[in-house]
Amino acid sequence: MFIVITGLDGSGTSTIATKLHNLDKGSILLHTPSTEYESREMIDTSVYKTSTMAHYLYYLSSVAYISDYIKKNIDISKINVYCVRYLIDTIVSHRVAGLDVTLDYSTYNLLEPDMTIFINLDEDERQKRITKRGKSTLDKILDDSIKREKFLKEFDSQLRNSYVLDNGKDDIDNQVEYLYKKYILNKEFL
Repeated sequence: MFIVITGLDGSGTSTIATKLHNLDKGSILLHTPSTEYESREMIDTSVYKTSTMAHYLYYLSSVAYISDYIKKNIDISKINVYCVRYLIDTIVSHRVAGLDVTLDYSTYNLLEPDMTIFINLDEDERQKRITKRGKSTLDKILDDSIKREKFLKEFDSQLRNSYVLDNGKDDIDNQVEYLYKKYILNKEFL
């Protein structure tokens, strides 16, 4: 299976993906943009200010790269791949920025996720987390409650084959284990 983990920055996408990966022996954990895209910080500042379209194409290329990497190197019928951020994130953030882009895997022959896990977290807790780690340029965009609400509405309208996990509960390990056993291990699609 190909499983995408998404949510607002600071919601715990990487943590949840790591927990799932650790439960799922032999699985693979990836991120977009991957390490091949080291210039991300400059893209998020200089390029974004000048050209939202160029910024979008950079992130779209990182999605295309991961998609092709998986298709060429991993048999997802035998090995589960967990990917933190993917096309949905690129589409949502750039729609909020004003671009008229759509969530379409076929146009660029991108691998479509079997499941997308959206990580939900109380805003006060999310703010504590991103403040503690240090806010990026894009994190600061979500400080605006109107923009943040637009992000959430876009995610809601774009999610397909999705599972929403509430990361604000004390029993997060139990929630992750339930998700893994019920839906991923049994390949039970939503």
